[in-house]
Amino acid sequence: MKTQLCYDNVQQIANDFNAVLTLPSLTIQQRFQIDDAWLTAFKNKAHIPNIEAYEGNRRLGFYYQWLWLQLINAHPDYALVAEEVQLNWQNQTLGAIDFLVKNLRTNEVEHWEVAIKFYLAYQGQWLGPNASDNLDKKTARMVDHQLRLTEHPAYQTVLQSQYGLIRHKRLIMQGRLFDCIDDKQQGSNIAINPATVNGKWCFKHQAIALTKQHYQFFTLSKPQWICPPRPSTSTQKKSPYLELDQLTTPTQAIDQNDQVWFIVPDHWPLHNNDLIAK
Repeated sequence: MKTQLCYDNVQQIANDFNAVLTLPSLTIQQRFQIDDAWLTAFKNKAHIPNIEAYEGNRRLGFYYQWLWLQLINAHPDYALVAEEVQLNWQNQTLGAIDFLVKNLRTNEVEHWEVAIKFYLAYQGQWLGPNASDNLDKKTARMVDHQLRLTEHPAYQTVLQSQYGLIRHKRLIMQGRLFDCIDDKQQGSNIAINPATVNGKWCFKHQAIALTKQHYQFFTLSKPQWICPPRPSTSTQKKSPYLELDQLTTPTQAIDQNDQVWFIVPDHWPLHNNDLIAK
């Protein structure tokens, strides 16, 4: 049975708000993408909302979207128009718009799409830990599909009169990129933000070897992924030691020197079910 994820640690939520306001975009040179200057300007006027437990969908992406919702509602320059706007056309579901936001300085409505992602450099890709997602595909999906939803007749003929004409679009994709410990693996050629936050990744057998060199790995639960508590300085309760002999799925961890890792089974990127099928 899977452990129910909890997003009720007040200090962690406060740290996550600050992380969202400072984490650079993963990439550069993408259409509609915010740059570091935009995020800094947003941060400079932002107010941290009153901290309360998150009670919504337990998936990390929904929690991240909730963080942005709170920041928008507390910001003096922006006002929420709508969130999670479902678009349907000719009996088909096209998707959902993350946020429609009114810029109070320009009096214009903007379309924002947000995502928190974690990718590992592997065989010329930035591959997700579940190996079914990669940075190039996710970026293309957000730019070419999600951010074009407000150009579709389903929005322009049905919802535009209700929510307003879209004047600006913003792609907000934050997270962390993980480089291979031995530099034998490279990511794709997509333009990476040089300021992006990095981590390291290795296979299980490599992590076991590191423990013999006095490395200590602490497990990070998903609610800790956005802003991992630092073992060297954190006043929060330390995460449990990562039991490497029991590791069967890609696991995010942090070592005693505050380096963030992804440690993956030796058969990764194959899934456990792939091994059973063989």
